[in-house]
Amino acid sequence: MMFFRATCLAVFTSLTIAADSGHLPSQLLNNAEQAEKPAPLLWVAVQQNSQAARQRLLAFAEANRNQYWLEMLIKAGYSPAALTLSRLEDNPRITQRLVRLAARGGVAEAQYEYALTRDDFAHRETWLKAAAEQDYFVAQTALADWYLLHEQQSEAEPWLQKTASRDSQSAFQLAYIRWQQGREDEGYELFEQAAEQQHEQAQSVLAVLQQYQPESIADLSAAPGNDNTRQCKQQIQPFATGLAEMVQANTIYQQFLADKRLKSLPLCVNKPIWLARESLKCDANWQGQGRLGCNIEALEPVVRQRGFTHAVVLAKSGKANVNNGVMYLDVGDTYSVFVHELAHFVGFVDEYPLTRSFAKEYCARQSAPNLVFLGALTYAPLSNIEYWQSIEFPITLYPSRTCNNIGMASFKPSDRITFMENHDAKYIPPIYLSIWSSLLHNPKAQRPIAMNLFQHFEQAGNTDKASYWLDVFRQQRTGLTTDPAADAMTENISAD
Repeated sequence: MMFFRATCLAVFTSLTIAADSGHLPSQLLNNAEQAEKPAPLLWVAVQQNSQAARQRLLAFAEANRNQYWLEMLIKAGYSPAALTLSRLEDNPRITQRLVRLAARGGVAEAQYEYALTRDDFAHRETWLKAAAEQDYFVAQTALADWYLLHEQQSEAEPWLQKTASRDSQSAFQLAYIRWQQGREDEGYELFEQAAEQQHEQAQSVLAVLQQYQPESIADLSAAPGNDNTRQCKQQIQPFATGLAEMVQANTIYQQFLADKRLKSLPLCVNKPIWLARESLKCDANWQGQGRLGCNIEALEPVVRQRGFTHAVVLAKSGKANVNNGVMYLDVGDTYSVFVHELAHFVGFVDEYPLTRSFAKEYCARQSAPNLVFLGALTYAPLSNIEYWQSIEFPITLYPSRTCNNIGMASFKPSDRITFMENHDAKYIPPIYLSIWSSLLHNPKAQRPIAMNLFQHFEQAGNTDKASYWLDVFRQQRTGLTTDPAADAMTENISAD
């Protein structure tokens, strides 16, 4: 009897030990691999704080789209399950709560997604940084972009350094920063790195760097310009104030050379010039006018030496406009903007609604070559209609929105949206090209850069230079006009 009792106790003890070992996380994980329904076994291991069990139960639930086990994992405090469940949830509000829960639980991917749900700076920065500090690559690149968008270059730089080796856009952005810092060699290497990864913008930059170099005002003042003044009624010289501006200037220049629409016009655009650092002072709110402008006094010796009649200045940022022979563009302005502004050089006025202040100025003047205005008795100026009829007869007038903001009716000789109403439309009616050509042949219709320089030096009290540029302006305005109708058109001083 004693022997039997001892044997039973041994068997019972061995069974108890076997049962206990079956509840160990490692054994549960092994058993789950063989089980037809592994989730209950994995859940027991989860309750014993097994990280491996959490991960495997999450993978099982995700593969089987099993919301029950995902909810159980969430209740157990496993935050990645909340992000996974958000992928299965149809209700956007519940989805957002689940993503927020996962983000607060430290899940980098959820932190990244949660960051994108709001546009305020602090919210996005906080959550992108939380994810980025966990080495979540997408968040690192997004955080750098967010800082650059808000012009916080110093904050973006360390994240670009982390991602540049893996991301061509980061390498490209860091290259520009290095270039701006005067570390051109490092910048060039980064441009090459991005270009090797087929980054198109980097390839364009390298092409420009191989073709152009920054030039000082002193060097430009000593070298002659293009000798094509006779055949060009407007000789236009583009200037770029930095590398990004030079890339855009070259793009615009190449597009102008290929633009068949403008081939009939007697105007020339010279090869762009890349100005050395700090050669030209520019501001997006020049003299409080709310638009881009520069101190063109620095260009005076270059204009004097090279003899171009008009200039285009590409600067970092600001509203595009034309002011007495100088066009201002920023790095975001496309070729279509350039063509739109080019027409302002001969006085074309915008056909979209001008602001009240501009409308009062231009609509009251009634001198736009592309518009007529409804007066008390008839249209004005009648000379415009007479000239239009000499090009295209009969002429039909169509409403323009130019003067809408002051309640004045204006009309144009085109039924379509033209490049003067929306530069992206790109449509230049044939009659506009005829008007444009006639104005270019009319010296009295020109407002060249000489007038701009005269006004600048007169306001500065420099009578010698003011007198010089007034004489140049008068010389450029002399000459017989071959088209009396075009000569009747008056000039426009500046336009946006």
